[in-house]
Amino acid sequence: MLKTALRPRSLAFLAVALLVAALFVSLSMWQLNASLRSTTVADPAKDRVSSLQDVTAPGETVTSQQADHVVSVEGRYRADSTVLVPGRLQDGATGYWVVTELVIPDSRGCWDVADSDLGLAVARGWVASPEKAPAAPSGEVRVIGRLLPTDAPLPDQNLPAGQVGSVSSAQLSNLWDAPVYSGYVAAFSENPAAELAPVTKDRALEPSAGLMSAGLGRLQIDQQPTDTSVHALNLFYAIEWVVFAGFAFFMWWRFVRDEQLRRENPEQYFYFEGDYFWDEAEQSYYYWDAEDRCYYYFDDQPAVAQQARADAARTLSPHENQTPRSDDGATDD
Repeated sequence: MLKTALRPRSLAFLAVALLVAALFVSLSMWQLNASLRSTTVADPAKDRVSSLQDVTAPGETVTSQQADHVVSVEGRYRADSTVLVPGRLQDGATGYWVVTELVIPDSRGCWDVADSDLGLAVARGWVASPEKAPAAPSGEVRVIGRLLPTDAPLPDQNLPAGQVGSVSSAQLSNLWDAPVYSGYVAAFSENPAAELAPVTKDRALEPSAGLMSAGLGRLQIDQQPTDTSVHALNLFYAIEWVVFAGFAFFMWWRFVRDEQLRRENPEQYFYFEGDYFWDEAEQSYYYWDAEDRCYYYFDDQPAVAQQARADAARTLSPHENQTPRSDDGATDD
């Protein structure tokens, strides 16, 4: 079979199969890359500290493009605004978020409908029980944290006074009787506004940055959602093109195998009306073509000696033209 595979016609077929397979593999890689590009992954730019005003504006809904940005904002905590949000997990334990309104000074003019300075809901941290919730820091503070879209308001759950079911900006605006930003900030860092911001030269939050209130657990919130799954349809197409590439090689192998079998058993690959005969001298089958009135040998076999063909012709049809010839129609004289 190796000899058949090395024939010029087989090698030409192999070259075509290689080109086709290379094309199919390229299409498979394209589909795989398209699948990876369609995933939603963490954006490093969102972990760089930006000003709240550069990311969102009051009165605007926090979109998916704006959400998850780490923002910095300065203001004063309103002392009587702290509420607790139950059912929040931290390191596998269920507890409470401590949420306080941060009033941003000189911000009334940033929103036409605001009748006072704007507020921002800040989830200052986590506590295991309500009695452990500390008071908010006094004075002007700088808060750095992750901007999150507002939660949906939950129906009354018969919660104790000072607790709410979710961090809903609309609900908190009514509770605090103040205009607030649509989203809220999960605090990673607090420090006096008069001090330098705990931010590195590349705008990343310093690892040593922490909260000002003792007893609060720092919230551990990554970008949401972070979807690293592969798009199923593109992945299916990528696998399909690889299968097609393998099929190109299969077709070449099938061609070589059929060529080999055709040489070994040519009578099984030729169909005609009439009988065929075995030539001992050439070890090949031949047959009489009634339309051409000539002898032919299967699979381009060489013509037999003139005497052998004449003997076979007399045996088959003594009155017919008994000059056999090869498949290309040339006679042997």
